[in-house]
Amino acid sequence: MQIKVEDFNLEATLDSGQVFGFKKDANGVYEGVIAGHPAKLWQIRDQLNVHSAILPDTLMNYFDLKRNLTPLYELIRQDEKLAATGKNLRGLRLIRQDSWEALACFIISSNNNMKRIQHIWNNLSSRLSKNKNTFPSAAPIAQCHEKTLRELGLGYRAPFLLKTAQFVSKNDTTLQAIRDADYEEARERVMRFPGVGPKVADCVLLYGFQKYEAFPVDVWILRIVRKLYFKNRKIPEGKVRQFGMKRWGKNAGYIQQYLFHGARTGIL
Repeated sequence: MQIKVEDFNLEATLDSGQVFGFKKDANGVYEGVIAGHPAKLWQIRDQLNVHSAILPDTLMNYFDLKRNLTPLYELIRQDEKLAATGKNLRGLRLIRQDSWEALACFIISSNNNMKRIQHIWNNLSSRLSKNKNTFPSAAPIAQCHEKTLRELGLGYRAPFLLKTAQFVSKNDTTLQAIRDADYEEARERVMRFPGVGPKVADCVLLYGFQKYEAFPVDVWILRIVRKLYFKNRKIPEGKVRQFGMKRWGKNAGYIQQYLFHGARTGIL
């Protein structure tokens, strides 16, 4: 399958820390699972090549390819501090990923690096999922012993993920209730899960529930926002979050992703 795409950068999108189940080979081909379908993807200019049984509309939804990014680029154009991201990261899109996977993975991400998160993702998938390349649902994780999760690399995060999986597997309307709630209520609900603080909650809401006003603040965002907008003054995390949400509004989450990936890759 070949899809003509506009304002889409597959590499920037999949390498920007949103999802953890894709692997890239030496030829730039990404392999992973989308909506339960194994997929190989590679991009040549404005053509996205897909080797998969996935339906085109499902793929378009997953990569948010129907979203018009013009308002985002207008915001970036108006802010000279963001100019480098508009030039170098154009086409980076926020993935509309599975809500449960986002919740679980960002619990795992707490005080963790991307390589280790990917390792844990692979351990959980190969050990607990029927399809070895798919992240397991809440139910099989809920049936695990904490010791098993620790052995799979979760460390102190094991009881957090276990209790969350147990709750979600017994309360099948929980994730939909979060999606249906406004941002503030949804954030409060997500923060009730063990091990979920303000940053993790905002990551979950942004990546798993498409609450685009969320502005997650980790060490990368804290550092780059202080550098670009506060002359390296030690502004606290809460104020950085408020700054991002107020400045960029409904596009705050998208701008955050450009700032995050721009900081990590040395663009900013």
